[in-house]
Amino acid sequence: MSEPQASNEADRLAADLLPTRMDELAMEGRNDTSVLNELWAMAFALPRWYFVGTGKFPNVQPLAVIIDKKPFAMAFTAKGRADEYARKHGVLAIGDKPSILSFKVESAVRRIVALQRVGVFGILFDDTRGGWCIPLQRLPDMFMHFKAGGPGQTGVDPGSKAEPGSDAGPSD
Repeated sequence: MSEPQASNEADRLAADLLPTRMDELAMEGRNDTSVLNELWAMAFALPRWYFVGTGKFPNVQPLAVIIDKKPFAMAFTAKGRADEYARKHGVLAIGDKPSILSFKVESAVRRIVALQRVGVFGILFDDTRGGWCIPLQRLPDMFMHFKAGGPGQTGVDPGSKAEPGSDAGPSD
């Protein structure tokens, strides 16, 4: 009975690696910032954000890495993407299995913004698929703008994952 379940989990993780509209927008946003509202709206319309966990229970925290001399929390739009990143970079909690943290978006925003107190500068999404980022100090305002019912969510279909904003854009 556990064999099919393991296979289903592997299939779900693999499906998370398929290209998405968000990946397209992240790449397009490098040259055309007009698509960033759609990208951010999609990110905030997701039900959950995923993070690679580091540390030992109960002190597991989202992984942060240094990019251009600044620490960024690494966020992912799907569990399989976080799993892939952890395995690729050897961030494995026990044996060969990564610790993947999953939070509803509103909770993720609160938790990640709190990392400013330990020096984390920003949040970077889907690093290996175009990657886009924002400084943590801007994250609460972005959340308010793009949350359900917010001005940035007008006409956004959460199932298609769309609508970003302002100068928060793809990472280089």
